[in-house]
Amino acid sequence: MDAPPIHGTETLLRLGVALALGLLVGLERGWWGRVRGEGERIAGIRTFGIVGLLGGFAALLSEVFGTVAFAVFGGALALLLVAAYWRALRERDDVGVTTMVAALLTFALGATAGMGRLLFASVGAVALTAVLSIKPELHALVRRIERKELFATIQLLLLTVVILPILPDQDYGPWGH
Repeated sequence: MDAPPIHGTETLLRLGVALALGLLVGLERGWWGRVRGEGERIAGIRTFGIVGLLGGFAALLSEVFGTVAFAVFGGALALLLVAAYWRALRERDDVGVTTMVAALLTFALGATAGMGRLLFASVGAVALTAVLSIKPELHALVRRIERKELFATIQLLLLTVVILPILPDQDYGPWGH
């Protein structure tokens, strides 16, 4: 198979963004795990940078070899993450899955950058990093919120996100024009 006509600078830009977004997420993950020693955390800044870059390369290779290449890299990463999680779970009782899910999303965002959707990938990485970084505030919100406040929020979202978009955006009924 012939490679698609991607110019060298375009390829470097895509891979550079994939690496940068992985480093951004990894900076946040590494900050939370900074008190742990070398080898005591599942993934930090370097690992997330590599995961983003892996996603970028997987996307570029899938343009040449098809989606099988992407599936192989994604599947290999998923297996590594499962093995790392299993190992961490054996050593500690309380191990969350946030870092694992963040790593998979970082791979997908790196792939998105590798496909040339640089703005979309960048926005996703910033959003992911923001959500990861406000863990204490989110947990405090969950502890503080009352059931009726939660229910009211869900009702408002249901009306504005689900119901409103399916309503006609024109006059209707007996008094419509």
